[in-house]
Order: sequence, then structure tokens, then C-alpha cells
Amino acid sequence: MRKYLPLLLLAFSLPALAHPGHGADSFHAGFFHPLTGLDHLLMLTGAGVLSALSGRKLILPFATLGMMLVGAIAGSLLGGFSGMEMLIIASLAVCGVMMFKTENRLLLAVPALAMFHGWAHGVEMSGHSFWLFTSGFMFASTTVLCASFAAGLLLRRHDGLRKTFGGGLIVSALLALMS
Repeated sequence: MRKYLPLLLLAFSLPALAHPGHGADSFHAGFFHPLTGLDHLLMLTGAGVLSALSGRKLILPFATLGMMLVGAIAGSLLGGFSGMEMLIIASLAVCGVMMFKTENRLLLAVPALAMFHGWAHGVEMSGHSFWLFTSGFMFASTTVLCASFAAGLLLRRHDGLRKTFGGGLIVSALLALMS
């Protein structure tokens, strides 16, 4: 399993597709995006697992959610900027690297980089649907973070699986860069 999980993640990794073209006009669209947007799903899963592994309880997931909301509001008010995709991809790489050493101060980079996942959506949301999409997005993100926190508690005892997951996140980030 350890040999094939990174290959499985590799087969399903796609470029960061958090951005125009997926619909951002309803609670439903917001709810399903973190579940179907692979970049979001992997980042959220990484943040939840890292939180459990680091022993910091739920501080990291709450900080991640808060920064995603800040990013969505900032994106809505300020618009996009060049390099946003690279920062989203960097969030995957940082989560992956952190799986190898969870006591690192880089843990604070996870919520900071998560802000750009929210920012990308804030850029594309129209005024009337902003809160509908954002509430769905935040609700699903909370669910994924809680589930991955629980999975992270199990991974504390399985060093090899933790590192395999981290490697898969890093490979996903590299594939997104090459796309």
C-alpha cells in the first residue's frame, strides 16, 4: 500500500482548478467545491492531519478556516493578482513537507497559504452570491478539516503512511506546477 498510494494520488492530481468556470453562485456550488476541487481537498486534508499530528488540537483548522474567509473577503474587495495559483500550489507542497516534521514553525504557513484558496473564490464571486457560496464553501471545508483531523489522530501511530501522504501532497504540487 505504501508504494502504491503516491501513484494513486499522482494519477488523480490535477492543476489547481479553484478558479473561474466552476460556478460560484449558490450555497450548493460553494459546498461541493472543497469536495470536488482537488487542490482544496488536499490542502484541507493536509491541514487537518497536520493539526492532529502536531498536537495543537483544533487551532490549526480554525486558523485555516479563518484565513480562507479573510482571503475570500479580500479577493472580493481587491480582485486578483499574479502568482495566486503559485501560492495555492505552494500550500500543497508546504502541507506535504510538514508531514515529515510536524513540530516545525512552518505550521503557521498552512493557514497563511490557505488564505489564497479563499482569495481565488472571492475574486470570481458576484456581490449577491458571495455569502451563499462562501457559507457553503466554509461549511464543507469545516467538515473536511474535522474528518481529516480524526484521520490524523490515527496516523500518529503510522509513520510510514503519514510520510506517504506527505509525499503524495508534494507530488501533487509538482504535477500542478508542470500543468
